[in-house]
Amino acid sequence: MNIKAILLAAGFGTRLRPITNITPKCLLPINGRPLIEYWLRALYDAGIQDILMNLHHLASVMEEWLGQSAFAGRVRTVYEDPILGTGGTLLQNRDFVGNEPVMLIHADNLCLADFPAYLRAHESRPAATEITMMTFTTPTPATCGIVAINRDGVVHAFYEKVANPPGNLANAAVYILEPGIIGFLAGLKKSFIDFSTEVLPHFMGKINTFHNAIYHRDIGTTESFLTAQWECPDTTDTTTNPVDGNNSWRIFCEKNDGMFVKKMLNGLAEALHMEVIDLRENKKYSSVRPIGEAGEQRGKIFVLSTETDFTPLSRCLENSGLQKDDQILFLPAVHACFSSKKILAEQGLKSIAVCASAAP
Repeated sequence: MNIKAILLAAGFGTRLRPITNITPKCLLPINGRPLIEYWLRALYDAGIQDILMNLHHLASVMEEWLGQSAFAGRVRTVYEDPILGTGGTLLQNRDFVGNEPVMLIHADNLCLADFPAYLRAHESRPAATEITMMTFTTPTPATCGIVAINRDGVVHAFYEKVANPPGNLANAAVYILEPGIIGFLAGLKKSFIDFSTEVLPHFMGKINTFHNAIYHRDIGTTESFLTAQWECPDTTDTTTNPVDGNNSWRIFCEKNDGMFVKKMLNGLAEALHMEVIDLRENKKYSSVRPIGEAGEQRGKIFVLSTETDFTPLSRCLENSGLQKDDQILFLPAVHACFSSKKILAEQGLKSIAVCASAAP
């Protein structure tokens, strides 16, 4: 099946401020790689290479990274002003879609899925269905769009962020759409179109589903962003293509004497109400002592040079009297096989890595 993809990456990430004051939400690092790279690698590995990305907030930052990454020249970008909503973006780019099916993706989610199986599910979808929606099981159904499906896996009811929804099967905001959907959008005769409230209800009974049982999380808040680091399944496979041979993400992070990393650290500290303790020799950040609304300080962020340098950290923990759950390790650069989940399991310490090398 010849299929295209549209990655929605224009949002402001307001709930993640002040971190998203310096970087687009889709460039936030998960285990040393930017969120958007997970999507691009997954699409390429599934054979989807005709990709368009809409941009708005800090568009120049995303363009800069794309321009020096392994995906340079492989992804089309469009600057969207004003932001048009999911359906509006799709309609605005109808020429890109043409007469081909398109995968429409909210790229501010971390999603590890069997994409070839997803494509096969759409090819073999029940008759008369025009959309295949990816679903996942959510622990917080009231914060998601919950779907009810029949025995054929077709959606017959949809509950968009309602209290006490009847189930926990959630819309992952990843869709494969037949080109006829564009005609419906055009018939609405408007530019801003909300997909969840203005499109999905019209297609009840015509939406097939594919369940992602591997991993899916909305990176919508600071807590969710951090939790993704610690629960994300191990993704140490470095054979995916295109290979990032020039370490573009690490170069991007470390330019201007690592200013990007420093700003991200300050943003995290402010959001988490934590004090920063830099344990690296000859490298000191400006004093950061954020205090919460009630004057409390939640804990400390320790800056280490690598994910194995626990000796100085152990001494600090012994002297601080704080519990391990009060600490976050901040690791500016690690090898490509880094796993925050593994560090948490082995050391009982929560960690976040900003940039990884292309090879271990």
